[in-house]
Amino acid sequence: MKLILLILNLVLLNSCGASKQESLTNSNENAINREKVTLSGTYKIVAIDENDTLPDDLTISFDNKGNKVSGYSGCNQFMGDYTFENDSIAFGPLMSTKRFCMDSINAIERKILSALSKTQTLVFANEELSFMSGDTVVLKASKTETKSNKVAQESDYIIEYSATTRGFHNSLKLQNGIMTTLKGMDLKEAKKTCSEEDLATLNKLIQELDLEKINTLEAPSKAHQYDGAPIGRLMIECKGKTYQTPAFDAGNPNKYVAPLIEKLLAIAEMGK
Repeated sequence: MKLILLILNLVLLNSCGASKQESLTNSNENAINREKVTLSGTYKIVAIDENDTLPDDLTISFDNKGNKVSGYSGCNQFMGDYTFENDSIAFGPLMSTKRFCMDSINAIERKILSALSKTQTLVFANEELSFMSGDTVVLKASKTETKSNKVAQESDYIIEYSATTRGFHNSLKLQNGIMTTLKGMDLKEAKKTCSEEDLATLNKLIQELDLEKINTLEAPSKAHQYDGAPIGRLMIECKGKTYQTPAFDAGNPNKYVAPLIEKLLAIAEMGK
């Protein structure tokens, strides 16, 4: 009997040793595959829950100096605070701009904000940031960026321009290096990625403006007031603040913003 017990104890010890070694091996493998998360910079949102068919301009940015988070959720900008320690994260109340968009885009926005509210931990591996609720991945974002995206993100702004009459509506929106245009009565949408050279020029034109000034620019002509010309408007959103020109005759903006509008129209090829 003593001999049998001794053999059983040896078997159990060997089994425990093997389990412990296996656990250490798994732990080491996890340490290799799971990189330390250091939040900083802008990430492209590539999946929400199991949906990876998303617009290519969704972003989330972290400022680890002030623990600020911001991003673009398809139609609106969002921003707020977060706390982060030992891979655990909690987002404070997130504020959002109030633009109206298509139902499909609004649905994506709601899912992004819902995913962030559920997120408890972050895992960074293979250049991808996974937002975890328990053991479930609710959102994924990629750190990989093209050079053009980096140039676009250096100036945290959104530009919108529109020319509208009773007979047609032309508009463009520039955000994160993507130009979106809507043309005609059917509002046909088109998107294009801006070149690095165009983005650099736009950045320079924006930086030369006193944004506070554009809210008070006088229109050089008034034909839009009696349907003699399309109504033109320029809006620039920067760091959570919105600046907009008064209405002007499309094609004849105040000379202060004319170079910017001309460059935007050239990029969009809206005149063709």
